Amino acid sequence: MPLSPFSVLDYVLLFTYLLVMVCIGVWVGRGQKDTREYFLAGRSMGWFPLGISTIASLYSAISYMGTPSEYLTHGSKFAVQMLGAFPSAVVVIFVFMPFYHRLKVYTAYEYLEKRFNVTVRSLASAVFVLWRVLWMGTAIYVPSLVLHTVTGFALVETIVAVGAVATLYTVVGGMRAVIWTDVIQFFVLFCGSILALWVVSSAVGGLSGIWTVAEAGGKTRVLDWSLDPTIRITTWGAFLSGLVAHMGTYGTDQVSVQRYLSARSLKTMQQSFLMNMGGGFPLGLMMISIGLGLYAFYHLNPGQLPADIQGDRVFPYFIASQMPAGLRGIMIAAILAAAMSSIDSGLNSVTTAIMNDFVKRFGWSLAWIASWYSGPGSLELAFARLLTLGLGVLVTVLACYVGQLGSIVEIAATIVDSFTGPMLGVFLLGMLTRTTESRGAFLGLLLGTLTTGYFILYSNISFLWYAPIGVCTTLLVGQLASRLVGIPGEPPRELVFRLFRSGK
Repeated sequence: MPLSPFSVLDYVLLFTYLLVMVCIGVWVGRGQKDTREYFLAGRSMGWFPLGISTIASLYSAISYMGTPSEYLTHGSKFAVQMLGAFPSAVVVIFVFMPFYHRLKVYTAYEYLEKRFNVTVRSLASAVFVLWRVLWMGTAIYVPSLVLHTVTGFALVETIVAVGAVATLYTVVGGMRAVIWTDVIQFFVLFCGSILALWVVSSAVGGLSGIWTVAEAGGKTRVLDWSLDPTIRITTWGAFLSGLVAHMGTYGTDQVSVQRYLSARSLKTMQQSFLMNMGGGFPLGLMMISIGLGLYAFYHLNPGQLPADIQGDRVFPYFIASQMPAGLRGIMIAAILAAAMSSIDSGLNSVTTAIMNDFVKRFGWSLAWIASWYSGPGSLELAFARLLTLGLGVLVTVLACYVGQLGSIVEIAATIVDSFTGPMLGVFLLGMLTRTTESRGAFLGLLLGTLTTGYFILYSNISFLWYAPIGVCTTLLVGQLASRLVGIPGEPPRELVFRLFRSGK
């Protein structure tokens, strides 16, 4: 079936959305004078925008396009990963958040210097910067692929356009712009999900029709209790990967932590996380339903899917070929919303990490900026905006090469899991043990990252096991190395978690 043309109405809706995002970013970012406002929105945000913003920033276009593709192609086994969110929520709310609130830090990695030393902090922050930059390249590539498929725009030019818009309002508006544009983007992508599910389910007899066809095709099987790590998805691999990924992402990833630090109180932090859980879970279920719905639709209508449209391209092709005029524009806006909410958050968080964990921490001079900058705000704010712009250019260039690496879900999982596991491990060593020494923590994080990288490059185990391997290696090496070099003295009480605290 030939693709339906992208109508004038679709273009109007799409470009109106992009214009609104830029205008909001410019509006809320006006009058900023320092990096406290630029990075943390003055620590004044409430629980609702923070919770919604966290969903939007972490529920990227990678999830929006890659998740339906996963369930369409491989069935429902991956759904077990969602269960890891519930036990991880307890740890994030009652362990991680109180530390960040008490210490009043700008980045999560400042905690590591207080608990260990500046070397551990610098390594962790550098790992985060590398991880998030690679991930943002993927986050830009995905919606660009969709626009390319649906509209016929050239792929490279589309990548540049998407990266430029997200970078522009992030440079101007900072964290406050990121949060409030994320709120709008969440509702756009949520409405887009409902529309997609409605269109595909209407064509196959509703949700019951989706289930019937998917069940007959073996796509609804969830559990596989095999212990073989080379099987792509098993119940053990999916659950453990989900547990580590959720705990690491929400507990140690600067993108999430920076939102907590923008809250006006600890209670606000915790409420925002509950809001995030309450909104994210149904969105995930919709993505599963869309993926199974796409399977059902093309199983019943095999002649409508060209042989060269497979995997990550099926959902965009469905949007282009099956959705009526107007709805296509809304769906593309939803995909762009998912993408830009992740890109803006990543740019702001990476800039925050570089500024606070390296530039300010080591006293790098910014006097050179004064020779050409005489605008409002501090030199630090000017440098932060310049750095954000440079990062935006970098991740846009990287996005041009992402398509050569494999499926969206596997690319994202490989990038995230290769760093999430070791990062979570070093924070657990600091927060939950009193016997880990700084050299042990450094070696744990370093060898955990290198070990994970080895398994990614040279083993045939499933991508779901990278994160559990990383966290286990980091914990084991950190503890063993600490015992070999000598157990340190008792760390300050405020830096180690205690289930029951006495006194002040």
